[in-house]
Amino acid sequence: MVSKKGLLVQVFIFFLDIALINAIFLLAFYLRYGFDIPETSFAPFKQIFPALTFLYILAFAFAKVFRKRFKAYWQIFKSISIGMAIGTLFAFTFLYVFRIKWTTFPSSVFVISLIIGIPVIAIANSFIYRLWGRVKKRIVVVGSKNDNLLIEKSPRLSVRRVNSIDEILKHKDIDEILVCEHIQNDSQLNLLISLLLRLKVEVYFEPEIYAELLSGKIEQENSLKFLATFLGKKTETEEFFIRALDIFGSAAMFIAAIPVFILIAIMVKLSSEGPAFYKQERVGKDGKKFILYKFRSMLNDSEKEYGFIEAQENDPRITKVGRLLRKTRVDELPQIINILKGDMSLVGPRPENCFRVNNHKALQGLRLAVKPGLTGLAQIRSAYDLHPSHKIKYDYIYIQRRSLWLNLYILVKTIPVVLLKKGT
Repeated sequence: MVSKKGLLVQVFIFFLDIALINAIFLLAFYLRYGFDIPETSFAPFKQIFPALTFLYILAFAFAKVFRKRFKAYWQIFKSISIGMAIGTLFAFTFLYVFRIKWTTFPSSVFVISLIIGIPVIAIANSFIYRLWGRVKKRIVVVGSKNDNLLIEKSPRLSVRRVNSIDEILKHKDIDEILVCEHIQNDSQLNLLISLLLRLKVEVYFEPEIYAELLSGKIEQENSLKFLATFLGKKTETEEFFIRALDIFGSAAMFIAAIPVFILIAIMVKLSSEGPAFYKQERVGKDGKKFILYKFRSMLNDSEKEYGFIEAQENDPRITKVGRLLRKTRVDELPQIINILKGDMSLVGPRPENCFRVNNHKALQGLRLAVKPGLTGLAQIRSAYDLHPSHKIKYDYIYIQRRSLWLNLYILVKTIPVVLLKKGT
């Protein structure tokens, strides 16, 4: 019954899009000329509209517009956008080949139809798919544990539960795999990696399960490293936009904060001996080391004298100005330079020092799959004084759910956290 319903939706969408493509061309002619459309311009369309329709439908099929199901509305919009772009390219090519016969066909009509066609067809298709309940993300959860941090609440979510990784093979039409069960041995880990490559689905780990992978029960470290890299990786397009957000966002912050930089640098210099900036080696993406910049908030060379010790309340190493800088978080501002250099991102796990990374497996693997950030999911969830183990849990969740939109959401939520000095 489900397959028949899906096929019926595909057929309906097919004929609907044929009608919409021609209607959009007619609307494009009207927007170009009004009601007084020159016959010399409109005559070629009347002659070749069947061929144009075929070319656009062919492009839609290539862009996978006629699916039985979509996991999200953005997927529908993406497919329609690609289909319309390819269809327009096909149509231009077709007219160019036969340019002598249909030379009076206005090229501007193609541009107008592309601009209005994408939103109109995307909205129409989305309405039909929603009406038939065909916008649904299908998730397979391995294990009985239900982690609300990783399973979003939505009526467009279909959750199937299995007891082991082996049972995933019984389910073919899935979008995500959420592992909430212990991975017992190397063979199960290798099977999971095989499923990742073969099914091309997104895989997420309940944070505690990934932490167990790092505990030493699984012997194949190369597999773990591959898995960590795979989970933290996004498409080249999304990585480009995330990096663009980092560059433009940090550049804007740097320009706006120049007066603050100068003022704080003077205050730090006057408050105690030593440089205005504090530099320390930290660990970044894939274990690459870089120099982190901060405004100095402690006495000069305090690390050499006391060694590496976490800052505590009423810490005698912290200067009066440094205490104010730490309280307002502005001591982190120089990390904008690290973001511009490409060592860090606006959003990500906080950068860790080399000593902690070398001595704690939880800070390796997946934790180093992305660039460290100026702010992160842990900072907006429960403030900056969250317990380290809970921070790592939120870091794992962020890395697996990382996206441009999540970064924008975290940046917006960081503002009240800093201003009100509390989490949400």
